Amino acid sequence: LRAWPLRLKPRRTQMAPLADDAPRHPVARLDARALTEEVWAPLDGVVPVILTSALDSAHGPWDAAEWCRRVCDRHGTQRVKFSHRRSDLPQGKVQHVEAPLQMFLSEVVSGTHEANSLYMGEHLLEPDEQKDVLQRLPGILQEDLFRENFPPELSVPALCFIVGGPGSRSTLHADHLSWTGWNVLLSGTKLWHFYKRSPSNDRLFAARRVPQWGLDVHPLGLAANWSSDADLFFHCEGEPRPGSSHAFRPRHASAHVGGGAGVALPRPDFEVVQRAGEMIVFPGDWWHQTYHYTASVAVCAQYCNRRNLPRVLGHILDWCDTPVDVSSDFLKSSSSLEPAAQVRQALEVATKYRFQCGAGFDDQHRRHVKLAATAEARPSSMGTLRACETRCRQRSGWGVRHASRTHSRFFSE
Repeated sequence: LRAWPLRLKPRRTQMAPLADDAPRHPVARLDARALTEEVWAPLDGVVPVILTSALDSAHGPWDAAEWCRRVCDRHGTQRVKFSHRRSDLPQGKVQHVEAPLQMFLSEVVSGTHEANSLYMGEHLLEPDEQKDVLQRLPGILQEDLFRENFPPELSVPALCFIVGGPGSRSTLHADHLSWTGWNVLLSGTKLWHFYKRSPSNDRLFAARRVPQWGLDVHPLGLAANWSSDADLFFHCEGEPRPGSSHAFRPRHASAHVGGGAGVALPRPDFEVVQRAGEMIVFPGDWWHQTYHYTASVAVCAQYCNRRNLPRVLGHILDWCDTPVDVSSDFLKSSSSLEPAAQVRQALEVATKYRFQCGAGFDDQHRRHVKLAATAEARPSSMGTLRACETRCRQRSGWGVRHASRTHSRFFSE
């Protein structure tokens, strides 16, 4: 790890000016142990919220340090893939490195703003390690329709283990499936910036859609995130640590360099410093990026409950090019059904239009994507998806693309 190549010529990058106004809204901090359904309902998946004592509410105080020690002891020799960021890499790029987890942990603490490493493992933790965390979630976060009502072949990772060194950060993105996300910081200090998704912000960040879910069903997937190579924390004036005088200057998305680089980025809608022991719950379909002030350890996941189920199903229908009127009518007419029936019928509708249209990419992407279906291949139920997939592969010569999900949630090359 000490021999990472550092010889590339530094790139000249245009930084974006930053508007002077403060974040538009403060992030509420609530004690999870005293949180009621009446207080939580209007906040859940609507705005970012910090919950304190979130994993202490169900079974008493939790020894997070002991849990981390057990995870490191069990997986220390396991080879993991992590990202290494350097200022001389092309914009939006990171170097992917593979090493034993214990070696990565010994090196990550020496990170700086300019050179740092980040590991995000969605498949590292064993079921018993996941259970130790998930069983401690507050009751208001226990419902998860992803686990209860989505088919196993369309599952989402149960828990992601995150380790970041000082100066490391995620990419700027908004999550696929438009779920509600949560992140518990077990140690360290981390900064979050949130922007509501809007046409103007999507243009500002030069949003591009990247399929992330349902790739085993169709090459274009059934859901896609919003990704940007802009960096809200590109340059730091002063020492980047809480309590010190410092300011971040962002870098525009590469599509804006030159023509749009003079446009000031607005301050985020929400900005908050997360401290050890705190959980942040947030709308996953908002633009967000995190910055690790110190070496940090966290676990994160997502959920779909009855409140955000229409948003999740709407995301799937939209990405699969379901006509707006069809999607709107379906969401209204199915709202009285049980969640399992809503999910099943939404997937039937979405896959019908996905296989019928094969849309979702712009013309540039279409040149690289050979559609896997024809108009006749329209599955009528989840039970026929595999048969339809086989017919499409035989007709088009397309092999089904298997997703590599280890690093799919927060950053991409």
